[in-house]
Amino acid sequence: MAIQIIGRKIEARPNEVFVEGPDGVYAFSKQIVPFQTKAEIAPEDYALVQEGDVVNYAMSINQGFNGSKWEQTSIEVLKSRLSIPRSSIFITQYKNVNLALQGKRVLYDVSGNLIEDNRLDTYAHRLNHNCWVHLNDFFKKGQGFLGLDLVAIIGLDEEGNPIMQREHLEDCLQEDSWADLESTNSQGFPTKKAKIERYEPGKTVYFIYPRIDSVAWFLAFSDWVVLYCDWDSQGSDSALGVFPCTEGAKKI
Repeated sequence: MAIQIIGRKIEARPNEVFVEGPDGVYAFSKQIVPFQTKAEIAPEDYALVQEGDVVNYAMSINQGFNGSKWEQTSIEVLKSRLSIPRSSIFITQYKNVNLALQGKRVLYDVSGNLIEDNRLDTYAHRLNHNCWVHLNDFFKKGQGFLGLDLVAIIGLDEEGNPIMQREHLEDCLQEDSWADLESTNSQGFPTKKAKIERYEPGKTVYFIYPRIDSVAWFLAFSDWVVLYCDWDSQGSDSALGVFPCTEGAKKI
């Protein structure tokens, strides 16, 4: 997907964009192969969630499904052949969007088009300043860190009831504090406090650590963001919704 620029004049061609990485400058195509998904979505409204060379999900660039409780919202989203993103997916995308805004990576939509200029600015502003969303993580008594397991709703049975997936919670911060987003574990939760205790988009988040019988959500104000893992699963608000995801499996 990326070509390192060696021995040629640093001048972008019409079909490419440059990104400066830690070990050099790379050229990325402005158009890649479209992402395949069974969900009926507007491709331009979903951004690929990329980790390395692997893309398993695309996440909406718009918030929706507002106003319902955690489980209710998940059922509504699943009926649309979508899902609520796990914290791992959401935080990965949150970091990706801010890196793209800084010119340090690229983002594509489901059609394979580069997300840039005003589209990127609007998307980043929404994530950094104006969202309040459910995440698909429920902290239940178990055998993991803090005596907790992590429960997610991964589907619906024939009667429309939620199908749950359970795993042990991995080690994370056990303190409410500013956290370093470069330290996140595989479940999307930070493991280290931030060196500078203030909001830096894509780099720090105020982390409310997991408590029993709570769900995770993400909240962005005008001047700080919170990854909150102590939220009542029965809580709802007209402003509380989801950035829904669609699944696929493609190497880009």
